[in-house]
Parts: sequence; structure tokens; C-alpha cells
Amino acid sequence: MDAYPSANYKGFDLYPLVYPYEPPREWHEPRPDRAYNASVVICREGSPPNAEHGRVFALPVAQWESLGAAKRAAVKTGEEIIDGLVEGMSTAGL
Repeated sequence: MDAYPSANYKGFDLYPLVYPYEPPREWHEPRPDRAYNASVVICREGSPPNAEHGRVFALPVAQWESLGAAKRAAVKTGEEIIDGLVEGMSTAGL
């Protein structure tokens, strides 16, 4: 994870987490060149992004074709979570 947040939004810091997507498959199936999953860590602005001060939210979309697209989607979804637009995900208590 980056040492500095990728974005600040309404008093929260957003840290996108992007990692390779590895779907289960058989040895003979074709494999895509690259695919990525993403999550976002949200914490109060200026607080360290650890378990005590932050929360990790997995993004509902399964995968992205590029690292940049996954990172942008993580920041956008983090903003939507803060705004209360994502059902079942909340920053209450942070």
C-alpha cells in the first residue's frame, strides 16, 4: 500500500489496493494477459491506514483490465461509500 493516500474526500483518506485477479481454472483453459481486483482502505484524514483507524472495503465489480482503471474505480467507489451510495457499506464509526 502507498505511504500517502491517493485521494482525500470529505475528511477521509482513500488508499486503493490493487492486486492480480486469479480466477480458478483448468490447466488447458486460455488465460487473459492481465486482470486486477481492487479494494479501498478508508480512514479519517491524517490517521494511519491500519486496522484501528481504517476499514477495507472490497469493490463489488469482479475485475478490471488495467492497473489504472482498477485504481480509479477504487477511489470512485470509496467516494460513493463515504456518500452512503453503496448498500451495506458505511464509514460509520471511523
